[in-house]
Amino acid sequence: MAVVTAVVDRALSLGTVLPRPEIAEDLVAELAGHLRRLLTAVPHAGPARAATAAAQAVAGSGPGLQSAADRARLLAVDCRWLLRHLAHEGRAVR
Repeated sequence: MAVVTAVVDRALSLGTVLPRPEIAEDLVAELAGHLRRLLTAVPHAGPARAATAAAQAVAGSGPGLQSAADRARLLAVDCRWLLRHLAHEGRAVR
């Protein structure tokens, strides 16, 4: 879980200065992978929110650097939500 949390923190720390395009795209890909794994670990989490998160996980980074940074933040928020859900249940991510 510490690895996922570190990636989430990195994405949420993106500020007004955008990262290089390859960093943003790598971050989106990494977060999408974590999100897909988290969704399988918590299949009964809020169905509407989980469906939105699943759609985010397959959406890609979008056109342009700003879109990739925004997508990374959205994926990070969804990952954080699922991590908290798991922690509340007392379960760990595998």
